[in-house]
Amino acid sequence: MKNKKRVMLGTTLVVLLLLGGVIWMNNGFGDWSERNREEIEENVKRYVARYKLDPDKVDVESIGDPRKYPTGEEEFRVFFHYYGEPYFFIDLKGNPDSLFLSDPKEFIITTVFDELYLQARYEELAPTIDYLNSLGIEDPLRPGGGEIEYFRTNLGLNSQINEEIREAYKSGDDLEDLKTYIETNLDKLTRLDTHIRIVGKKEGIDEEEASEIEEELKVLLTQGTYYIEIGVKDLSTGESEGIYKMLKVP
Repeated sequence: MKNKKRVMLGTTLVVLLLLGGVIWMNNGFGDWSERNREEIEENVKRYVARYKLDPDKVDVESIGDPRKYPTGEEEFRVFFHYYGEPYFFIDLKGNPDSLFLSDPKEFIITTVFDELYLQARYEELAPTIDYLNSLGIEDPLRPGGGEIEYFRTNLGLNSQINEEIREAYKSGDDLEDLKTYIETNLDKLTRLDTHIRIVGKKEGIDEEEASEIEEELKVLLTQGTYYIEIGVKDLSTGESEGIYKMLKVP
């Protein structure tokens, strides 16, 4: 009889614990990212402010729950857009205990540089931008209304100029020294930029239209190597329609 009572008591405790867990989860306390969203968003704002950007122009899109690695280390990731000047998006790692965000390689510096550099080349890129706009092609990487569309570059990672970029970025109270550096060295920067992507989204581009677009791009683009990704692509199968190729303009 005593054993029966112990079993019943143990079962009751398990049910209460499970019920408590369900209530805890339903009240939202089990959702780590939402529980910490406000503080993480404030940390993102502090982070961009350290890099001379406007914290009020930040829009946090997603916060991931912490992940634990075999080494025992834990981290979470936060993805946000910056709708200031220039527009960009970036994701950062964070410490789940302190909620402190880290960017040890300061990718935000090269990200901002890349956008300002493309803006400095706007007059050269504008004919291509206007042409792709006229075809109803969308830029999936930037919101509408920006001056630069379709073009992407990773020039800021180039080891020949990376340290110069960092020094120019950190000089002064704003980004004017970085803009001056770009304007002064634009010819050199353009020669170093060997990996420009042109990214656009449009369904229904058949082989004939793809060929026409390619020929027109050869006329509009200045000398260089471009990686064209215009159309739609199924990432699960790798199938695509449109233009997905490297294009060299002599």
